[in-house]
Amino acid sequence: MVFQLGDLLPVDAGEQLRDADPESPVSARFALYQIADKRRLWEAARTWLLVRDVFAYHGTRINDAQRRSIEREGLRPLIAVERVAAIEAFLGEHPRWPEIGGRVAEAIEFVCSRAGNREGMVYGLFSRSGLVRGCNHYLVEGSEFDHHVANYLLNEICHDENRRRGQGTLLQFRLTGEEAIAAANPRGEIGDEPNLLAELIGAVAWWLTTGDDDTAAQEEGCGLMRYDAISPDRITAFITVPDEELWPHYDNRAH
Repeated sequence: MVFQLGDLLPVDAGEQLRDADPESPVSARFALYQIADKRRLWEAARTWLLVRDVFAYHGTRINDAQRRSIEREGLRPLIAVERVAAIEAFLGEHPRWPEIGGRVAEAIEFVCSRAGNREGMVYGLFSRSGLVRGCNHYLVEGSEFDHHVANYLLNEICHDENRRRGQGTLLQFRLTGEEAIAAANPRGEIGDEPNLLAELIGAVAWWLTTGDDDTAAQEEGCGLMRYDAISPDRITAFITVPDEELWPHYDNRAH
């Protein structure tokens, strides 16, 4: 990527960026725009990305049976009514289950009516570090939809039940560059900095400034959303992340 942008940068780009003393890849990106043509940088980043595949990540908490199901069927968009059995298995051992067990359908209907409903969608991030250290509630709590249902029924995060339901897992999957840009901009490329292209330029600017290519500097990174399944042949790895690694970075979202 640096070589793709090289002809667009002044020979002393690294020195100029260090003089600007950016605090993050985002501020490094804006500093880079001061010394190079922003539009040409985007065009070069797009050209570079369109001829490559991109790894992306979905964070969840699953057991062996659920993993085998994903290996067979792929990562499917959320269908709320199909979550009933999973939610019953998740919460069935909770001491208050006899009290709330008959209200699962009610809770699902409520969650589906709220802003942020993700039915029919697959979500992920392009940053592995972002899911482990930035927004790792997906790996600690499992399915976000199930978590919202549990919170509606019990007004708690149900960590004991979360531990029983499986292990924090990253699903790594492959997208073409064109698919990756579309998934990062699911409502179209709004504004003058398309998602993912901006992050790529920021990563280059940060490397030029610091020599650091660690994506942890990108914090949560760029999100993605797709309306179709990730087929099994596109899933390249199941990466188990132990709770000992997750808990120090748990973002402790209550809702």
